Amino acid sequence: MDLIARIAPFFVIIAVGAVAGRIGLLGPRLGGWLSAYTFWVGFPALLIRWLGDAPPPNASQGLALGLYGLTMVLLLLGAWIAAQRLGMSRETTAGLPMVAGLGNTAFLGAPLAVAVLGEAVRPQAAALVAVDFILLMGLAVAILQTGSAAVGLAGALRRVLANPTVLGAACGLVLAATGARPPGPADQVLTWLALTASPVALVALGGLIGREGGWPRREDQGPLVLALTIKLALAPLLVWLVLGAASIAPELRATATLLAACPTAVNVFIQTRNMGVFARGAAEAVIAGTVLSALTLSLIAHFLA
Repeated sequence: MDLIARIAPFFVIIAVGAVAGRIGLLGPRLGGWLSAYTFWVGFPALLIRWLGDAPPPNASQGLALGLYGLTMVLLLLGAWIAAQRLGMSRETTAGLPMVAGLGNTAFLGAPLAVAVLGEAVRPQAAALVAVDFILLMGLAVAILQTGSAAVGLAGALRRVLANPTVLGAACGLVLAATGARPPGPADQVLTWLALTASPVALVALGGLIGREGGWPRREDQGPLVLALTIKLALAPLLVWLVLGAASIAPELRATATLLAACPTAVNVFIQTRNMGVFARGAAEAVIAGTVLSALTLSLIAHFLA
């Protein structure tokens, strides 16, 4: 019951947003504003705050971060290759890796890991979020932009540097590496903005579920099943096995596994919608993955705890 009490608030906030979206209180326009705030302000502030406060990883933690990143990169690239081999459309092929590889680790996974495993895992969770939103996000955004006829892979890689998510994570790492902090008032503002990021994002996600939830179109079902299988089942299983084979500390192994099990991030939908590539498929994956994760994350958290 204690574990359920720690997990439930995250999904209650999503449910509140879903009800508001369903009854029309959280329409597309307001939902778009919440998503834009999360994308441009809340999420970068959260990454700067979390990563800037995290101590540099030691050798063992560095190995775990490297293995986690390598495993997730291989899964992301595997999804890209699978989509190509299965003859999926150019847009689907470009969007599927991001949907299958980028989890809701900052808004859901890291706070959930702290709630389930204890305050001591916060720095480890922050470091794993950095891997997701620098390494994985950078690669996924580059691949996503190949779905546009006007942007090739080289151009996409250049545009990654202007992404606020990547910039926020990079700024947080710079603060962590140098030990610097913003001036007092700026630091307080940054802290307040970071505190708003997760609840605003979860409400926006719930609104998306309430407004657009429904059975996926027939042509979307194959990519959706493939993406959710990779994200909710294969990713946590492989991370658990790889880090176990390397004899990583149980606490760090459990944190990485829990973050790998997170459903597709709402930020993925925001990214795909902003770029006009695979937005509907991403929305369906965010909705279905979040609903399913109420069960899968609870089971995995129970196992890890």
